[in-house]
Amino acid sequence: MDKEGQDKSAGVRVSYYLKNPITCPVCGDVFKKEEMLTGRGRLIARQTTDELRRTYEPSKKVRELNPLIYPVTVCPSCYYSAYPEDFPSIVKEHTGIALSQKTKRIHDISLFFPIVDFRRPRNLFTGAASYILAVGCYSFMPKDRAPSFKKGLSALRAAWLFGDLEDKYPGQNFGKLKRLLYCKAADFYERTIAYSQTGEERIESVKHFGPDLDKNYGFQGILFIASLLLFKYGQSSDTEERAHKLESAKRTISRIFGSGKSSKSKPSQILDLSKDLYEMIGTEIERLKGE
Repeated sequence: MDKEGQDKSAGVRVSYYLKNPITCPVCGDVFKKEEMLTGRGRLIARQTTDELRRTYEPSKKVRELNPLIYPVTVCPSCYYSAYPEDFPSIVKEHTGIALSQKTKRIHDISLFFPIVDFRRPRNLFTGAASYILAVGCYSFMPKDRAPSFKKGLSALRAAWLFGDLEDKYPGQNFGKLKRLLYCKAADFYERTIAYSQTGEERIESVKHFGPDLDKNYGFQGILFIASLLLFKYGQSSDTEERAHKLESAKRTISRIFGSGKSSKSKPSQILDLSKDLYEMIGTEIERLKGE
């Protein structure tokens, strides 16, 4: 892919740069954000996974196009990163700390990917790196920007992209990193629900809960993903504690499908997936109690 965001193998542009430049609130660097082009057969949507991730059929016009690599805004100089609506919202008192950690951010990303360049068009590597950076940088955000949720969402999407990297480049330890990120996502989603109940963090400012880009599942999606991640990746060496957490997740899931009637806030897909998850959690609880 060239610097203008064109897939030379297919001869079709896949991205463009926004006209208005962005100024990094941490280091002052000025840059333009890359956005994905849609339409003209670039994306052919298929079904969603049990994690509510949209899958796509390879296009004849564009051989490889992954929408998830574009959303996070990354300063190419200091690697400060956040979603576009939050990028300017860093707490002023944290600006100095964020700037002092520039070298650490660059070094930490180099441990995952030795060569990345955020001044060039995005690829699977820089896309995955952008989410890892976002997880760290949301520590500099105010509570009303829902930092725990944004960390969880970023960790989940990073896990998805590391899964893509694992499929494309097997044997490179991307699978281990994927699982680590899933575990982090599980922890952040759990915190999100707890903080929303205590009021420690607010989620009213969140416009798109995802977890993917095409459909907004709202707070119901948060509850579902939190329960699913707990079931799949929740860490606990204490069998009794895990059973207790799963009991709570089971009650949460039962509230999602409720009467079983779909609505705008409860699409039929999440209802069906919730019922399946409810059954799987129940089976796991019985297994744990039998140990």
